[in-house]
Amino acid sequence: MIHADSHGLAERWLSELQVEVSRWCSTAYVKVHPPAAARLSEQERRELAPEQPAWGARHERAEVLEHGVRYEVRPSAGLSAGLFLDMRDVRAWLRSVSSGRSVLNLFAYTCSLGVCAMLGGAQRVVNVDVSRPYLERGKANFALNALQVDSRDFIYGDAFDWLHRFARRSETFDLVIVDPPSFSSTPFSVTRDYPRLAAAAARIVSRGGCLLAASNHAQTTEARFEAWLDEGLSLAERRGEVLERWHEPPQDFPVARGTRPYLKVRAVRLA
Repeated sequence: MIHADSHGLAERWLSELQVEVSRWCSTAYVKVHPPAAARLSEQERRELAPEQPAWGARHERAEVLEHGVRYEVRPSAGLSAGLFLDMRDVRAWLRSVSSGRSVLNLFAYTCSLGVCAMLGGAQRVVNVDVSRPYLERGKANFALNALQVDSRDFIYGDAFDWLHRFARRSETFDLVIVDPPSFSSTPFSVTRDYPRLAAAAARIVSRGGCLLAASNHAQTTEARFEAWLDEGLSLAERRGEVLERWHEPPQDFPVARGTRPYLKVRAVRLA
């Protein structure tokens, strides 16, 4: 899969890419991912992410391997194939720190973070998403890695709703993951609602536990993102210490001159 920022750019690169890439890649899909992808019509999505490959045979599904972990991707299924490669380093860290912990994975998508937590020895992982089809793909990823699939831990629903339910039940988790989409078809807005989301998540993190917070909203600066987290912790009346910071891996997501990294991830230990 080849991602590009503009349709014209992808077309100009395509012939040159085919010469270079086809030597080791028999099939390639080109997907043009605009900033506000959630607002596209179905026709626009099909034009930007054709179901047919740019060259080679069509593949409905493929299995990829990352640090020994198996994931199913669907190259022909729209703009998002099922695995966000820019979170690779975060997945590796999560696997290294999850032993014995209870984990809540919000905005779970296809549950790659949940898979890594379970492979790292988590006591329990609860995955929450507003898409039933994505949760089913999450179950498939668990099964691919010989992990037990308990349907009770794949919850269809709104993140805020479930955060409030857990809080009412005084249920806490050792590690809570919040990785909302930058642009959503739901009423949630990253730029408006992130502090409130961080607060709701922080309230159900156990003492000494960790909040793993992420945003790939490119227009948000580092300072603004950290201000959102500070405001959320203040609203929740919690104190935090940043343990780790990540951006997109520079090896395959180089930052162009004059720009800044778009991915911002923080692991925050809460007192």
